[in-house]
Amino acid sequence: MNKTVTVNLGGTVFHIDDNAYESLIKYLNAIKGHFSSDQGRDEIMQDIESRIGEMFRERLNGGRQVITLNDVNEVTAVMGRPEEFAGGEEKATEAPPSMENASSGKLKKRFFRDPDEKFVGGVCSGMAAYFDIDPVWIRLVFACALIFYGTGFWIYILLWIIIPEAKTTADRLMMRGEPVTVSSIEKNVREELDALKDRMKDGQKSTTAIGRIFETIGDVFKFIFLLIGKIITAFFVFIALVIAVALLASLFGLVGAPFVHYPGFLNHIFNSTSQFSWIYVGVVLLIAIPALMIAYAGIRFLFKIKRRSRVFGFTALGIWLVALAIVMFSGFSVFSDFSETDSFRKEVALQQPASKYMVLETNESKNSESDYDYGGKYYRNMDTDFDLESDGHMLISKNVKLDIVKSPIDSFDLVEIFYAQGSSRKAAIDNASRISYSFTQTDSSLRLNRFFNMNEGDKWRAQKVQLLLRMPVGARVRLDESLRNLIHDIDNVKNIYDNDMINRTWEMTPKGLSCVDCDGTESILGGDFNISNDYGDESDAKVEINKNGLHITNEKGDKVVIDSTGIHVRENGKDVVNINTEHAKKKQNN
Repeated sequence: MNKTVTVNLGGTVFHIDDNAYESLIKYLNAIKGHFSSDQGRDEIMQDIESRIGEMFRERLNGGRQVITLNDVNEVTAVMGRPEEFAGGEEKATEAPPSMENASSGKLKKRFFRDPDEKFVGGVCSGMAAYFDIDPVWIRLVFACALIFYGTGFWIYILLWIIIPEAKTTADRLMMRGEPVTVSSIEKNVREELDALKDRMKDGQKSTTAIGRIFETIGDVFKFIFLLIGKIITAFFVFIALVIAVALLASLFGLVGAPFVHYPGFLNHIFNSTSQFSWIYVGVVLLIAIPALMIAYAGIRFLFKIKRRSRVFGFTALGIWLVALAIVMFSGFSVFSDFSETDSFRKEVALQQPASKYMVLETNESKNSESDYDYGGKYYRNMDTDFDLESDGHMLISKNVKLDIVKSPIDSFDLVEIFYAQGSSRKAAIDNASRISYSFTQTDSSLRLNRFFNMNEGDKWRAQKVQLLLRMPVGARVRLDESLRNLIHDIDNVKNIYDNDMINRTWEMTPKGLSCVDCDGTESILGGDFNISNDYGDESDAKVEINKNGLHITNEKGDKVVIDSTGIHVRENGKDVVNINTEHAKKKQNN
């Protein structure tokens, strides 16, 4: 067991074992002694430490936490030992081939902005160094791009913001694809110092006036974009934390916390309290952990925290995978209870009104809008499906729907269809059979119950009641206002919407329901409107209005058509009026 030491290299903290620390200190002291008399020794040592820290980070990517003696030996072999470049200028300018490839097998260039050869922001010179071409060609491309609505300018500003500047000697070496060793760092620093002396001697400024202007503009844009980015990041961090904290706080409801309340219908979906608890904890963790990781990444960005906690990341991933397994395992047993759908029906005889006229109403006047059953026309609406209440003895649901159809016999009757789901068709029918529904009839008034009941101990398995009122041809029915949320998609010959069928009287014809007292203000499905004799008597005319125009016909075949082509009237087999819109336009133009 070795003792570990904490060191800071290039702004990054590393844990290094005792033997490796002693070797690293000897190496750095030897290099510092070699450059003790050099003018740029501080910059050289800073660049060397930054490069060593970068190479240490690469070795810790595999999940290790501590730098070992072997890591130090490999890094110092790549950087070069003092005795290898202490023999003179010629040795200092050459890096042994083994050093170049000891770290990663080959040298990789990195994209930086070049501050030494820059004219404005160093973008073009940096790209030229990366692609090993003359900067003039890159600048020419950007200059030509200015012609296209200033595209070149905005692309340059964007790249200026995105591409980092080569600030250190190691950055400049990697930008040109040169090996980052002690020798190359020393050589580069001395060249920079010599170039600086030459510029000072000649009285030249390091940048042009235009360069300084554009550099200021770039800094302003960079500041604005970074500010916007931080505001957006802070917003997402806040939202993620709110979601995570709210979800985690809701877990206290499982132990009876008074400030947390779950929807009542959840108790009637799961087979036991423990099953609900496990699934709820799993779902909360599945959502809260990603939210926390987003907040963690955002905080690292806002406060420029470079070091990541691998323990935190792997722990969060492990908990998330466990939560996923819990939800999948427990959820499968719940979903299996909804795998099959079935129903049974009852036909109930009604008292026959003397005048074949009936008024329909319910025991409730205002309810939420709802939908129909399982598939096709009977598709289930989630709002009413989950609308469960309990009075302490019974479960109450308002998932009841009404349709009106033509009766095969010459009398009124009511068909009650009870739907449910289960793990098998037998279980589904058993669940449906426990539904209790009732209605009352007084003379010509049929009062339907807006709700159906189940026993308190029954589980919710998508139970639903569908009512079919069957009317004989010639009978009439008045739809009361209280039916507004009970009826759905009742077919009628005029295709009038359900809401406009309310408070109107309807007569059953051979073709279906026909409105007796409609005033023409009703909304029609598809925007079409047809006027015809619903009994098929050919003694009347038929009027059809749709997107194709107006069409009027009678039993003799006479026809009036008004459409996009013009006005056409045909009587007794002859065209009486034929006004073509295209012909009229041409005549008007002439």
